[in-house]
Amino acid sequence: MIGVAVSLSIIYAVVKMTGLTALVTRSELRSIVVGGGATFLRVEFTLLIAALWTIPAGVAIGLNARRSAAIQPIVQVVSSVPATALFPIIILLLARIGGGLAVGSIVLMLLGTQWYILFNVIAGASALPTELKEVCGVFRFSRWERWRRLILRGIFPYLITGFVAASGGAWNASILAEYFHLKGQTFSMTGLGAVVSGAADKGNYPVLLVGTMLMALIVLTINRLVWRRLYTLASTRFRLDA
Repeated sequence: MIGVAVSLSIIYAVVKMTGLTALVTRSELRSIVVGGGATFLRVEFTLLIAALWTIPAGVAIGLNARRSAAIQPIVQVVSSVPATALFPIIILLLARIGGGLAVGSIVLMLLGTQWYILFNVIAGASALPTELKEVCGVFRFSRWERWRRLILRGIFPYLITGFVAASGGAWNASILAEYFHLKGQTFSMTGLGAVVSGAADKGNYPVLLVGTMLMALIVLTINRLVWRRLYTLASTRFRLDA
């Protein structure tokens, strides 16, 4: 009986969802697709900015035990502050100096995702075998050779883990970052997060459903086509014992 009830519930949900998606107009569907592309580019740009500083900073912290012990607690405290709590301040500041939500959305995504990459890079750098670091010194590797032959290979699996978590966090953050209420004003920009938040705000459930489904589809597709392959690469080619 329980199996029948579950099956009937699933069938009912599918029929209900199909009926809702049929109510989405052509213009609404276009805005959903365009929004998905805009948020995708915004998320990837955020990950790039995060990587540019977290990789060298994480390596510098992780390779020095004393530095790691002193800085990690500070980073943990800073990262524990919810990015959403700072967002109103960021928007007000950007409204005065210029930039608005276009910059604010990137800042909010960055505040909510960069720590995943940083902590994983620190962990990867800390796990580098001491013997291999000494070998680099014995053979007088240049800084670039040390990064290429040891550091990047060693932190690569940890880096991918950080990117996966950061990517998912950025997509979640886009729901607030692209559509925001402040002092009776509504700030919004082109993006899938804005479509989802705007639809929820207006009670437009067909658009909310399709927008959410597209976001889930994009995230799942990226995980399957990009991150899973990079995980495989990390476990085969980019191994210190390979």
